[in-house]
Amino acid sequence: MLLAGVLFSHSAGAEESLRLEQAVRSALENNERARRAPLRVEQAAGQLERARGAFLPSLTAAGTGQYRLQEDRSGRNTTSSGTITLSQPILAPSAFPSYSQASHQLEAERWNSAQERRAVAFDTARAFLQTLAAERVLEAATKRLDRAQANLQNAEARAAAGLASINDATRATLEVASAAREVATAEGRVGTAYLGLGFLMGRPIAPPRLGGAPALAPPDRTTQAAESFETNPDDQVRAAMDRRPDLRAAQERTEALRASAKEPLYRLLPSLSASAQVRFLPDPLPTERGRDEIATLNLQWNIFDAGFRYADRRTRLAQAESQALDESLLRRTIDNEIRVALVSLRAAREAFKIADDAIAAAQRSSDETEILYRQGLARAIELTDANARRYDAEVTRASAKLSMEQAYLELRYALGFGPIDENLSR
Repeated sequence: MLLAGVLFSHSAGAEESLRLEQAVRSALENNERARRAPLRVEQAAGQLERARGAFLPSLTAAGTGQYRLQEDRSGRNTTSSGTITLSQPILAPSAFPSYSQASHQLEAERWNSAQERRAVAFDTARAFLQTLAAERVLEAATKRLDRAQANLQNAEARAAAGLASINDATRATLEVASAAREVATAEGRVGTAYLGLGFLMGRPIAPPRLGGAPALAPPDRTTQAAESFETNPDDQVRAAMDRRPDLRAAQERTEALRASAKEPLYRLLPSLSASAQVRFLPDPLPTERGRDEIATLNLQWNIFDAGFRYADRRTRLAQAESQALDESLLRRTIDNEIRVALVSLRAAREAFKIADDAIAAAQRSSDETEILYRQGLARAIELTDANARRYDAEVTRASAKLSMEQAYLELRYALGFGPIDENLSR
C-alpha cells in the first residue's frame, strides 16, 4: 500500500526536501497566472503611449502617379507628384483627461499584477501546508496499521495458547481492516495534494519513498510565528491600507474613471492644430511649380453634438461613483478581514495547544492499555478503543496545526504581506 510505488515514480535527483520558499518561487516562475500578470501591464503601457500620441506631431509622406492613354499638352503619358505633411496638435482639450485616465489605468494594472502574483503565491503556500497535513495523517494512519497488525499477531498467539478468547483475534482483525482502510484513504489524499501542489508550481512533485527523505520541508518559521504572533488590530489596519495591492489598484481605477468622466466636458472647448505640407512635381509643366509649400492653422469647435457629450458624462460619472463605492467596500472588507484573521488565529492556536496536550495523553493511554492487554488485565475492545483514540488524536493534531498555519497565512494575506514569513512586526 505504498503510495510512492502505486501512484508516482520517485525522481532520482530529488534528495533535498522542497522548502516553502522554493515552491512559491517555482509557482511564480511557471504558473500561467503569474506569467500572464505582467502582460496586462504591457497592454496598459501601450494604451498610455497611444494616449500620449495625441500631443505629438505626425509626419506623412504620400505619392501618386497617373498614366493617360492620350498625351497631355507637353507630350507626356505619365505624371507623378509627392507630398510630405507635418501635423502638430496645439490644443487638444480631450487629450488631457484621456492621458490621465491611461496613466491611472497603467498604475492600476501594475498593482493588479502584484496582487495576481501574490494570490498565486498564497495558493501555493496553502497547497504546500495541506500536503504536509495530508502526509501527517498518512503517517498516523500507517502507525495505527502497524500497531493493529502487531496486536493481531499477539491476539492470535494468545488465542492459540488459550490465554484469550478467539473473539479478541476477531476484533483485532477488524481493527487491521479499519486501519488499512484509513491508510488507503490517506494515501489517496496525499496523492491528490501532491498533484494540486505540482499543478500550482507548474511541475510535477513526487511523494517520498518509504524510508526516504521527506519531499517537503516543514515551514518551521511559519509555524513558530503562528504560535507566537500578537499585534494591535488598529495599527495593522492602517498599515495594510497602504500595503494591499488590490486596494491600491482600486484607488487607481477610481481615479481613472474620474478622469474619464471629465473628458466629455473638455469637448466643449475648441481644438487647434497646425500643419505644413510640401508638394513635389518631378516633371512640372512650364506653368507649374516643381515645389509648393503650404502652412495651415486649423480651428475646430463642435458647438453642439446632439447631446452625446452630456450622455457620456452621465454614464461615466455613474461608473466612477460605482467604482468609488467598490473601493470603499474593499476598505471595510480589509479591516474586517484583518480582525477576523486575528480572532481565527488565536482560536486556532488555542485548539492546537489543546490537541498537542491531548495527543500525549492518547499515546500514553494506548501504550498503557497495550501493556495491560499483554498481561491479561485489559480486554481487546479496550485496546482497540485506545488505538482508535490515539489515531483520532494524531489526526486532530495534524488538522489543528494545519488550521493554525492557514489562519496565519490568511492574516498575512489580509495584511498585504507575502506568504513567506520574514518580519511581520514591522
